[in-house]
Amino acid sequence: MSDYFYCLCTGLGSAAVSAIFYAVYKKRETAIRSLKDVTETEIGPKLMSTLMACENRSIPYGVIRGEARPLKNSEVIRSPYVSDVTGVIQQIKTREHKSEWSRTTRLWHDLERTISSACTTVPFSLYNNGVLVKVMDPLSAEDLQLKVIHDKFEPVSSSVAESLVQWASGDKTKGFQTIERMLPVGTTLTGIGEITLTDDGIKIGPPKSGLTYYLSQLTLDAIIRQLQSGKRVWKILSAIFAFGSGILFLVSLYFYFKRRREMQQELEFIRRMRTEVNVLDEGEVLDQQEACVICMDRQRNVVILECGHFCCCVECAHRVNNCPVCRRSIARLVPTFTS
Repeated sequence: MSDYFYCLCTGLGSAAVSAIFYAVYKKRETAIRSLKDVTETEIGPKLMSTLMACENRSIPYGVIRGEARPLKNSEVIRSPYVSDVTGVIQQIKTREHKSEWSRTTRLWHDLERTISSACTTVPFSLYNNGVLVKVMDPLSAEDLQLKVIHDKFEPVSSSVAESLVQWASGDKTKGFQTIERMLPVGTTLTGIGEITLTDDGIKIGPPKSGLTYYLSQLTLDAIIRQLQSGKRVWKILSAIFAFGSGILFLVSLYFYFKRRREMQQELEFIRRMRTEVNVLDEGEVLDQQEACVICMDRQRNVVILECGHFCCCVECAHRVNNCPVCRRSIARLVPTFTS
């Protein structure tokens, strides 16, 4: 039965992975279909008139493209490492580089871990043709790529005594890496989301319909091509794992029916070969040491393998999956006969 359960569990795992890959594929397919039907409008007076004509002054899913600018020139983020660089989104991450001794491989392995990460944003808009569109909740947008403007590794200098202590403990710090990413002012972005005209001006944010919200440096056509290329990969992976799970299910069924047939043959053989010596006469009292530990009515007449216990009758042995004495799995049964 171990082969049956192994193949069944592996097949279920493969089917679950296939379902996950297929869900990603369907999500990309839905995103591509929605992007092909999206309303593309240039930022400017035309966008204002289009929103005025729309119901609720809102485009449920639209595309605009413009330069990222802070709403107030005084509210910009300045890089602490690079002069004359300003942005509207900043991410600073510090990573520790070290080596650890592995007792398993008996080797030193290089590891990295993030010890601090901070992200700062200021209100900004997409600007074009003299019109501003305020960007709402930019960190929740997909495909928002920040530019690396600073990447520096500072090694740690250790004394001889500190090096010996680190060597003995199996943990040596090599240095710290500081990475600063930023969305610089003036970066041209494609915004895809819900565009709304309010008393405070035009805004773009995550769609209420649940469609994907994008802020990308790519154009609309480039985003669609990127999704299409990835969609094929997920579809192929889903088909491969689905095919593998089908094969494993068939193999598990083969092992199941094979084992079931063997157990039926064993039972028929034992019942056919049992002698009248093993059957109690009417009124005969069965010795407790010879009685089946499960039913206490029939005589012990089968040995359980692989544990080798002689503790029950064949009828009860076929009703359980584990030995009643040691709880080990029953691999097969060997009949015994008294004479």
